[in-house]
Amino acid sequence: MATLAAAVLMVVTLTRAADTGFPIYFENSKLLVKAETVDRTTYLPLVDIVQFMKLPYTDAISLETFTIRSGTSRLVLTKNSGLISINDQVVLLRNPILREGDRWMVPVDFVTQGLAKVTGTAFRYRLGAPRIFAGAVEAPELVMNAQTLGAITRLTIRVGAPANVTVNHTDPKRAILNIDRNPLDPLREQVEHRDRLVHSIAYDDSDGNSKIIVETTDEAGDLHVTPAEGNEIFFIDFSRKGTPTTSTEPPPPETPAPAKPDAVNPLPAQGKVRVVVLDPGHGGMDTGTKSTAASEKDLTLAIARKLRTALQSRLGVTVLLTRDADTEMDNEARSAVANNNQANLFISLHVGYSPNSSDSSSSIFVMKDDFAGGQFTATSGHLFLPWYLGYRASQTASLQAGKLLQDELTKALPGWKFPLHSAPLAVLSSTTMPSVVLELGNMNNSVNVQSLIDPTFQTRLANTIASAVQHFSENAAGASF
Repeated sequence: MATLAAAVLMVVTLTRAADTGFPIYFENSKLLVKAETVDRTTYLPLVDIVQFMKLPYTDAISLETFTIRSGTSRLVLTKNSGLISINDQVVLLRNPILREGDRWMVPVDFVTQGLAKVTGTAFRYRLGAPRIFAGAVEAPELVMNAQTLGAITRLTIRVGAPANVTVNHTDPKRAILNIDRNPLDPLREQVEHRDRLVHSIAYDDSDGNSKIIVETTDEAGDLHVTPAEGNEIFFIDFSRKGTPTTSTEPPPPETPAPAKPDAVNPLPAQGKVRVVVLDPGHGGMDTGTKSTAASEKDLTLAIARKLRTALQSRLGVTVLLTRDADTEMDNEARSAVANNNQANLFISLHVGYSPNSSDSSSSIFVMKDDFAGGQFTATSGHLFLPWYLGYRASQTASLQAGKLLQDELTKALPGWKFPLHSAPLAVLSSTTMPSVVLELGNMNNSVNVQSLIDPTFQTRLANTIASAVQHFSENAAGASF
């Protein structure tokens, strides 16, 4: 092993970031280590981990190797090498093992690929997350979303188990929301939201305790926490200085004022639709369809933001975006935002593409009502999945929403066609509320693209969709959702 490793020893130029707390959660305990970022890679102190797990080890200083034993298994690593040996089988890590003086530092993938194999303990790690879950430890999922609602900024959090939230607001520019569930597994570490009251929102457990840190602006004043759904959902409202977070005064024209929150309906919405989740398709490295003038990921986000404004001002509903920035999300995460926030309607926005540049058809999709299985297939940019069945609870209402959307858009946009289809689309399959996909125009049609990038057209489109949502809320089939 030493000879083989010597062949791949590398000179490592270290670019370091400050140490940060990095918890490793076990079933009945936790280890808090100091992580270092070296050349944009997270490194953990090896000896701290093996001593906590009570694993025998040998640090051979002259050979510059470190050996870990667990039962009959043996793991050997070498200074500045990306090769490790597990029972004499060589495994290549993405990043090298580091040693400085008597300190061994290992990248996270050493824990998940090396230590896991010799100990039999599964280590779960989400790429980019500053924590590891070991073995059978339970970590309820945490979902965070934020939005601007007139005079307030609302942070909505959902914990996958009952919890309590307490507030530390001694710093006028920082609110710390302590959550008495530990550990938690946040769907995302930060909320991409910034407005005149809030600078940043981030989950933090670097000290081994669950909390959300909200950095606020000079305009932010009081905040109010409202629990709901058996203390699994919390609405945290930030108000401007001198303005209460709740009010019984009637709203001024064109500015809907939030009513006093309650456990079921935190906004003064009328009708059956109280929470709408908008899903701007694609994001991050996933640009979707593109033209010389625009990309799908940017258009869907711009339209979603205008639609959010239209829905809030006209219906007074809570509107959440699955993404409010250029971030990449998988279909499961998009569905989870809607499911975890008890949405009454889910609308996924996309832009179509056809090789025929004269084609200008749009499409409205609902989940295929007889879908019970199948295989992975890519068709027209949509991912088809075989087994999610959450959609079945709202099939009739989804179809009704799709038809109302079709009627409103056809009337308001002459020349645009909006046929209604059903298909086993992944983003719809596990949503448990009425859900539709709206695919607009053809990115290969220059006339369509010029319309879609026009802010006036986007506003018109948003108002039309909002009208359809209003009709759906007033006339939706079934009252249970």
